[in-house]
This record gives sequence, C-alpha cells and structure tokens, in this order.
Amino acid sequence: MSLNKKTETIHMQTSSNLARKINLQQAEFTMLCVAVFALIINFCLILVKGANVDYAGYLGIALTVCMLSSIGYFYRLSGRSENIASGLLCAAIFIFFSACLSLFNYLLLPLAHGPYDLMLAEWDSLFGYHWPDIMALAAQYPFFTTVLKFAYMSTMLQFAMLIAILGLSGRKQDLHVMITSVTITATLTICFWGLFPTTGTTTIHELPQSLWDQIGPTVDRAYALDLISIVRNGPSVITPTEIRGLIAFPSYHAVLAFTAMYAAWNLRFIGPIFFVVNLLILPSIFVHGGHHFVDLPAGFLMFVLGTVLAKKFTTTDNHLTVTATNAVTQSKPNIA
Repeated sequence: MSLNKKTETIHMQTSSNLARKINLQQAEFTMLCVAVFALIINFCLILVKGANVDYAGYLGIALTVCMLSSIGYFYRLSGRSENIASGLLCAAIFIFFSACLSLFNYLLLPLAHGPYDLMLAEWDSLFGYHWPDIMALAAQYPFFTTVLKFAYMSTMLQFAMLIAILGLSGRKQDLHVMITSVTITATLTICFWGLFPTTGTTTIHELPQSLWDQIGPTVDRAYALDLISIVRNGPSVITPTEIRGLIAFPSYHAVLAFTAMYAAWNLRFIGPIFFVVNLLILPSIFVHGGHHFVDLPAGFLMFVLGTVLAKKFTTTDNHLTVTATNAVTQSKPNIA
C-alpha cells in the first residue's frame, strides 16, 4: 500500500471513529463538521465586517434543528428505529448546513471584483444562446412556462422528501451519498463563486416590461435590480427570510436537480416522478433562474465531481444500528 493510500485510510478511520463517538454516521458527521467550520468563519466575518444579522430569524432555525436532532438521537440511542433516526438527523444537519453556507455566501458581499457575466454571455454566444430570445420563446408557451416555474420552486421540497423517503425506507447508503455530495458541491460552488462571482443574465440584459409580465419568472426584473444592489453594496441586513440565490455559474439548481435524479433512481414508482420533475428543472433555470447556457454543463460537471467523491469516501456504519438493537434487547425484562 502506498504512503498516500495509508494516509487516506488513517484519515477515514479517524473520521469514522470520531463520528461513532458522537453516534453519527460518517456522512452526517462530515456535513456537520463543514457546517460548524462555516459557522466559525461566519462569526469571524461578522466581527470583521460588522455585518447586520437577523439573529432572531436564525434562532428559529436553530430551534428547529435542535428539535429534529433531539428526536433523532432519541430514536437512535433508544434503538427504537434507526431508519427514523437517520431521516431526522440528516434533516436537522441538512437544515443547519444550508443555513450556515447561505450565510457564508452573503458574508462574501459586497463583491471585491466581478461579476463576470459579460464573459459568460460571450461564451453563450459560441453555442448560439441568447437569453432574451429564450425568454421571447418561453412567452409563446405560457402553460409550459408555468409548469417549469413549479418545477423550479420544488427543489428544497424534493430534498426534504428524499431525506424522509430514503431514511425511512432504510436506504442509508443512498441517503449518505446524497448528503455527502451536497456537502461537497455546495462548499465548492460557493468558494468558486467567491473567487469568480456571476449573478446571471437578468443583471446584464433588458427585457420589455410586457415580456416580464407575460412570463412572470421567479427571478424577475425587481429581483435582478435587488441582486445588483446587494452585490455592489452588500445587504443592509442578512436574514434567513430574505436569502436570495446569488450564484449563476455553475448553476446550483442544476447540481441539485442531477443529484436528486441520481438519489431517487432506485426508488420504485416515485423514482420516475422525481426524474421527470428534475428533468423539467433543467430548462427552467434559463426561464425562471436567469442562467447562462454554460451554467448548466458546469452544474453537471460539479454534480459528477461531488457524486464520485461522495461514493468513494462515504461508508455506512452498521455499528450504530447494532448498538441501537442491543440497547432495546438489554432494556427488555427477562420473563423466561
């Protein structure tokens, strides 16, 4: 075994042992560690920048996380149901992770350089893509455009459902690969955006007001103007109720769509539903997300990278399930 392989094995064993000590699966532990690290950086940035943060709003998220994790730990430590425990703990850590990473994303504002959307528009032109033309085409099909809007807005609901379904059905390996992939891709995407920020087509193109009204996109002109102000001047207050999607390249909506399709692939009956809905999300990012064309293939590459790494490093620790089962067995009275 090479020195690199030995070092990698030692690191994985150390991580697994630490996770086991606090009764978490490796994937849960990894997402939690990244979230805590982001939270520490957030506090440092808040102190340095003097950012105005809605702590009361984040307190509500913290209480939700504590409630879900408490119930999840109860089910895991009591041995009543590892499936329920897995779903609840993954949901709690996912919410905590999302809050910490989105706060970090906002604390990178105002931008010190960029955005680089004009460069991406030039790349788009190489593929014959011109966003105003796409919007004009979408306006001719109002029903399909509305369907795309519902698909576009379903992403977080889908992940809540997937965590519950995969957890309760005992598909822990699929669940852990999914949340590890999200951990990797979200972290890499935000860090990349911090270095090469982009805000989307709506910030560089003008459309007739009649076209905005006809389509009713999620990312409309008012959203775009607010986005321009935020990236230039920074937010006046950072609150979880007003968090907006800042990242254009790569499209994280596309990353999550591919991730959801992959995670739901082996689910009978409902797997095809997830596939169709997320397939609709791919064109919706242009109409309702104001994305460049190149944002989509970049999102796919980010998904592939995250999934490959997640499958390589994710292991499901059956020790937790065995421990939980033994806890129930030992708690039962001996009536023989």
